[in-house]
Amino acid sequence: MKSRSTVIFLVLVLLTSGISYSQEYQAAKSTDTLFFDDFSGSSLDREKWNVVGPNFWVNNEQQVYVDSAATIFNVINEDAKGVENALVLKALYSPDFITYKGKDFNFISGRINTKNKVMFTYGTAAARMKLPEGSGFWPAFWALGVGKWPDTGEIDIMEYVGETDWIGVALHGPGYFRETPLVNKYFFPEGKDATDWHVYSVDWTRI
Repeated sequence: MKSRSTVIFLVLVLLTSGISYSQEYQAAKSTDTLFFDDFSGSSLDREKWNVVGPNFWVNNEQQVYVDSAATIFNVINEDAKGVENALVLKALYSPDFITYKGKDFNFISGRINTKNKVMFTYGTAAARMKLPEGSGFWPAFWALGVGKWPDTGEIDIMEYVGETDWIGVALHGPGYFRETPLVNKYFFPEGKDATDWHVYSVDWTRI
């Protein structure tokens, strides 16, 4: 990170078609928990999360983000795929969806973050997630610095490209971003893969 004053916020995003389930993971001691969401409400808690709309497009995605109950919604019981409740970020085929910029997209999907609502310097960020199988996917769980990228830093806690045996992790900052030695893969142990529920987390400490 650039400096001791760096503050980060959390981003959950589904970058192309498919379904990602997320359940925020609670710290062992409630007194240590700055932010927690188990997505047990009837819809996303807008007091905790921002929903990104179609005016945000930075990585040449094949889809556009929309604020819609079709792409961002909470589920319970059987629909939560093995847990009591969960958030779903879902991408859909939507031919010729047009943003205000006049660009044509064939897919829509969901992206949320905690910017200006939940931000912190040092600590643990964790989420329990179940990811889809198939080519073309790129769900991600990031911690982003507030300010100009990459000067204020980025921690890629989890990135997934549809290959079920591994997920990607990375650090980005001033002078070290994109493909650097700080980009790596984590391979699941035999019998496990990304389509199972897993807790993805990072411990950000002062050095």
